[in-house]
Amino acid sequence: MEQALERNHPGVVTWACFKLGERMFGKVPTPERLMAQRLPLMLGLGGLYGAIEWFGRIDAQLRALLNVQVATLYGVPY
Repeated sequence: MEQALERNHPGVVTWACFKLGERMFGKVPTPERLMAQRLPLMLGLGGLYGAIEWFGRIDAQLRALLNVQVATLYGVPY
C-alpha cells in the first residue's frame, strides 16, 4: 500500500527531473514517467544526458538537428 502512495506523490528529485524534462520538451516525455518507478535508472540516465549536454563534444548544428528529430518523434513543435 505504501508503494502505491509513493508512486502517486513523487519525491523532490523525481519532481525536479519531471520539471527539467517539461522545460526541455514542452511536456514530460513518456520514458521519464516510466523510469520514475526506478529512481537509480532515472538518475543515471539524467546524469548521462547532462554530461552529453554540458560536457560533450557534439557540434552545435548536430545537437540542434537531434533536438528537431526528437521533437518530431514526440509530435511537438520545436
